[in-house]
Amino acid sequence: MAACSDVAVQPIESEFGPFRVVFALGDVDRGREYRLRYEVFVEECHYESPTSSRLERDALDDGSCSLLLLDSMTGKAAACQRLVLPDRLPIGTPTNVEQHYRPIPGNLGIDFAAMPRSSWAELSRTTVAPTFRWGSATAAVPALVVVHYATVALAIAFGRTVLISLSEPATARLIRRLGFEMVRAGSVVDFHGRRAPFRMDVAEMTRSIPIADRHAFEALTRAASQLVGGRQ
Repeated sequence: MAACSDVAVQPIESEFGPFRVVFALGDVDRGREYRLRYEVFVEECHYESPTSSRLERDALDDGSCSLLLLDSMTGKAAACQRLVLPDRLPIGTPTNVEQHYRPIPGNLGIDFAAMPRSSWAELSRTTVAPTFRWGSATAAVPALVVVHYATVALAIAFGRTVLISLSEPATARLIRRLGFEMVRAGSVVDFHGRRAPFRMDVAEMTRSIPIADRHAFEALTRAASQLVGGRQ
């Protein structure tokens, strides 16, 4: 995997079904993503406080890569998600899951100290616009499916073997219905509601992608890999 660099990398685009997928690294040109996050996390869910910029972002964005889905016909922002890369954060800066992690008594759980910070990423800020949510959209491929394919592509490109998220149990059940296994790895905590840490194996997620979608998924992976090459 390429070494970290301060050179700005412009977003990289790919196509998957009815969506244009935009991959970004760091804080470069992510305004559409931040606006969608503001609409959902601030205006709809009231997780964060309003701002005059109408952008929802935080200090972890600088150390993350992300994906943004745009409707290919209208250009409307449909969904987004970021992978916080712990090794790209300032030394001593924890991810959200590290801050809020509580093990399940008697279970092995996650030993963050034993995991190389370049081997995993935190999934967060998963956002789907109301008209593109499960059961609302009429697209042949649901936005959330493409979000997870693009997430796996980013994980592969950045050499991550494990993904960890703080998710609502109901969200984890929905993701399992899409064919991606999420294993609960800690106790429920209060973080924007009741959430628990879930662990996902990137190799297993890759194997679960249907053969019919493999060609398009490989195109996503090639596009995501350009972010790594571009920061050399």
